[in-house]
Amino acid sequence: GFRLNIPSGTAVRFEPGESKKVGLVAVDGERVVYGGSDLIAGSLNEENKTAALARAKERGFLGAG
Repeated sequence: GFRLNIPSGTAVRFEPGESKKVGLVAVDGERVVYGGSDLIAGSLNEENKTAALARAKERGFLGAG
């Protein structure tokens, strides 16, 4: 799993049709994530990855399949 390389408490805004290059960094530590548009809530393992990608596809996320 990866996250945006921005300070805690900040955000990057994407307007409709806009694209931006953003830096990513790996999620370290216990590798547990909650949030991400409610796609994942737990460990970053293959089972949860597969389920999160399926939810993203169901919800129409671009690039999810």
